[in-house]
Amino acid sequence: MISEPAIDKAFKRRVGVIDIGSNSVRFVVYAIHGAAFASVYDEKVLAGLGRDLRRTGKLSPQGCVQALAALKRFTALARAQNLDDVLVAATAALRDASDAPEFIALVKTQTGLDIAPLSGVAEASMSAYGVITGEARAKGLAADLGGASLELVKISDEQALDSMSYQLGPFAMYDGRFDPLTLRPLIESKFADTLSQNFSHLDTLYLIGGAWRNLAIIHQKRNDYPLRMAHNYRLDVQVARQLANWACSPQGTQALLNWPNISQRRADTLPYGGLILSVLLEKLPIKHVVIAPGGLRDGLVYTSLSAETKKRNALFDACSNLSRRDGEQGKMGRALFAFLSGVHAGLPRAFNLDNENRIRKAASLLIGTGAGLHPDHRAQIVYEIALYGPLPGLTHKERAYLALMLFRSFRSRKKPPNNAAIQYLLSDEEQMSAKIYGEALRAAVVLSGRSSAVLKNFSLGVEPGVLSLCVEEGADVFLIERGQTHFDTLANLIGCKLNVHRL
Repeated sequence: MISEPAIDKAFKRRVGVIDIGSNSVRFVVYAIHGAAFASVYDEKVLAGLGRDLRRTGKLSPQGCVQALAALKRFTALARAQNLDDVLVAATAALRDASDAPEFIALVKTQTGLDIAPLSGVAEASMSAYGVITGEARAKGLAADLGGASLELVKISDEQALDSMSYQLGPFAMYDGRFDPLTLRPLIESKFADTLSQNFSHLDTLYLIGGAWRNLAIIHQKRNDYPLRMAHNYRLDVQVARQLANWACSPQGTQALLNWPNISQRRADTLPYGGLILSVLLEKLPIKHVVIAPGGLRDGLVYTSLSAETKKRNALFDACSNLSRRDGEQGKMGRALFAFLSGVHAGLPRAFNLDNENRIRKAASLLIGTGAGLHPDHRAQIVYEIALYGPLPGLTHKERAYLALMLFRSFRSRKKPPNNAAIQYLLSDEEQMSAKIYGEALRAAVVLSGRSSAVLKNFSLGVEPGVLSLCVEEGADVFLIERGQTHFDTLANLIGCKLNVHRL
């Protein structure tokens, strides 16, 4: 049984993060629910503090004006929202600029913020923990490309390991026209032999930063990828290499600089992001590239959690939060999973049993999101929550599987919305596995009338050719024709006959 301790008020907080980067200054408010957290407010200003670093070694004067105005607003917002804590991070621009101490003192005087710039190693580590909080199974190399620096750090077993920081952000490398023929040898010389010496045994590259995230979104649009979500977007290395080389080519550069709905300041960094990615893929034996599910800000929040909280399952906490797990709804999710555990090993699955049961547990907890919604629309709403909601620890394939499972738990005949994502990400066999567990959830919900106490009167098991539903003495009143019909449907789907045992 996958455990899921209850959450008390001590595990629920609202925390603000002020992130002072070389390109942007950002304020994000996170709602924390156990080990899960999601941004509930996100505002950024592309101040460009580090734009003049290469030319002058100092902060951009215009960037300082914009950043200071943003920081005044952000600190006032934090006070107005009465947050439990405010975490501050400052990266390469305030780490490297010769006039950074003066700006930090000015900010302290005018806002009260204490800014202690992160070292390159600390920045790399914090970004790596941002990846881990979004995907605890992450193993490989995290690369965080900011405005003035690039951090590389190994990730394994939920730990950030060896790291290196390079002055390889776009603001540190060029000023004016982007020229990949000139920049590539400069980038390679700054890497020297450190990549092969420190990171040659890692095969998955996790990309962190706005430039790479926007490149991924553009790649999805250009290729009509049906699940428009950058986080945990996975590319085979050949496809990633094509994207990187296109982005820094003359044709790609021109297209990116004119791409709709991307600001000019952001667009300016995209070709360089492609160039850095191209060099990394050339120098390292990477097989898979993943757009990271989190970064520096997420890492800050994660490291602020208690050791006890970090031991919790973030996916289950997120599901419980989305389903507003209070009272009976909270009990119902756990009761559903416990009731169906009798058939878990005997049902078809798309993943290994542990991972399959992890997704089944998530579905059991999320089914409560449908309670209270209009019956004509709840299947679609719950489906889209599973596809796009703030759920850590899910690949795109796992999201599609979970979403289809939940849709089937409410609707048995209609196709889900955005069925293209299902067809693209899941085979016919995997779709059937999801539908079968969805039907099992549906049968259990109908039988119980959404009451965890009722489910305790029944148990479910499967043997070759037989699906067994056992009824405790006195519980016959709960089993009427409609409920039994759903178990008949489930039995037919798995090639069994239903056998009802009355004890």
